[in-house]
Amino acid sequence: MPWNKVCALIFVLVAPLVVAQQTLKVDVNLVNVFITAQDENGTFITDLARQDFKVYEDDEPKDIAIFEKQGDVQTVLSVLMDISGSMVDILPHMNRGVRDFAKSITFPDEYSVITFGTGVRLIHRTPQTPQHLEQALNSLRTSGTSVLFDAMLYGMDRVNASDNERKALIVFTDGIDNGSTTSYGRISREAQLSGIVCYFVAIGSPVLVDKYTVESLSKTTGGRTFYVPKAEAVTPYLDRIRTELSKQYYLGYYAPKRPGYHRIRVEVPSRKNIQIYTRPGYLGS
Repeated sequence: MPWNKVCALIFVLVAPLVVAQQTLKVDVNLVNVFITAQDENGTFITDLARQDFKVYEDDEPKDIAIFEKQGDVQTVLSVLMDISGSMVDILPHMNRGVRDFAKSITFPDEYSVITFGTGVRLIHRTPQTPQHLEQALNSLRTSGTSVLFDAMLYGMDRVNASDNERKALIVFTDGIDNGSTTSYGRISREAQLSGIVCYFVAIGSPVLVDKYTVESLSKTTGGRTFYVPKAEAVTPYLDRIRTELSKQYYLGYYAPKRPGYHRIRVEVPSRKNIQIYTRPGYLGS
């Protein structure tokens, strides 16, 4: 057979495979699901295997393509500190909590500390030294309004830039935003698109907290909201967040790329009296 005809035959055979691969890349999405499993006493369950989990999207069962446990997954997170005028009595509690929490972060996990009041500022990030963090915290002063949503968007951009699989925000706030150009709707959308888990720590009287903002964002992302009285130490709550992140399971499944909201349901049929915490769904693009 002449060489030009051989080349033409090869093209005919190979081209459909290339097109199929390109179509697969475009039309299929890897959905990441981070799961916390606890018994009725709140004790973390860490001995589950891939076959113990059943995952559904919009009530359709999905094959688990990726399964990793606890220490196999690397974390990147941003700690956001509200330093608006309403936080004047709260700042010392936040500072102590962030100092203690930073000591628990070890490589390859990453973190950054971001403040927000009338503006947003990155004050510390790994691998900067503990001394740098100490100096940055000591220089903080409270004043002005709160651009909570602008700060959350900035924090999301930072964690999304990392290759670490597990991404989270820890936000010290009363949930009140009175100066952002970013809307609540955009924050909710960005969190669901990226799979970032949001934890909120509200120090002081719960009466002064915008509960709708903090609880709705934590629920839709699979996180938690903690209300901390000023008389109590913040560190135990941050330890709880750190422990929860370190005990999570990471499941991934492939689904067609489709716009709109898609519900996620995770079950563990082999175990009774087990509580599963994860995000309830995601936004497709």
